[in-house]
Amino acid sequence: MQSSPPLNGNRTGPTSDRPHPRALGEERPRALRIGFGVTLFIGLSKHLAVVPALQSLVGLAAAAVQLFVPLREADRSPLGDDGIGYRLDGIGRELFWVLTIFLLTALPFWFLHEFWWAWMQGRPPGQSALAIPVGDLSTWLQSAAWLGTSNPALDLVELMLIHFLAVALPEELFYRGYLQPRLCSSFRDHRLAWGFRWNHGIALTAALFALAHFLGEYNPARFGPFFPALLFGLLRRRSGSIGGAVLLHGMYNLLGALLFAGMME
Repeated sequence: MQSSPPLNGNRTGPTSDRPHPRALGEERPRALRIGFGVTLFIGLSKHLAVVPALQSLVGLAAAAVQLFVPLREADRSPLGDDGIGYRLDGIGRELFWVLTIFLLTALPFWFLHEFWWAWMQGRPPGQSALAIPVGDLSTWLQSAAWLGTSNPALDLVELMLIHFLAVALPEELFYRGYLQPRLCSSFRDHRLAWGFRWNHGIALTAALFALAHFLGEYNPARFGPFFPALLFGLLRRRSGSIGGAVLLHGMYNLLGALLFAGMME
């Protein structure tokens, strides 16, 4: 894959998500077509998941497409890897913001999750097992990871690998890595604080991301990923890398999987 020179002299600086704006603008029409196409493919392919033998293949195909398309486009583009934020050399500087955002939002997410499922299941809030007994930890983790090893540590490791590498990485590489900078090239940035910048392209990317979750399931709750996607987009826009977005995405997914498994006990 071809590479390109550092952007603005700093690959992970606050302006590094705006490489070669003319080049991004030239790629925008193609990116929009690809964005809608991949979103429709991901959403509509879920209809095949009703066949048990195809369930794992559907997820594998979605991950493969979201990895292949941006990497292929980066190979074609004069921007190279910089055009998709693939480099993770500044991930250490992003950890503070990833952890801060997660800690500020994890507790509200926990309680919103409880009230949502209480409403869906027609029961009073607070009657589910928000705190899982230690003796049931293995069963809980197996439920979350769809495993059967009877080893909670291995279950947790595999669950992390699933959500960080098989889910968060492909989705972030495509939506925040490839698609977002090209959509952002249509709008101006608005400076916020601490190096964060808002751009309407962040919201457009998040809308396509949420649509991919909704299609094939047609549950209004599946539009929910729109909101964390705004945070992923802000991290991406700030650093020029997808590293922080991948980490935060995986942490949310892991928390959601563990909470969901507990709710099903």
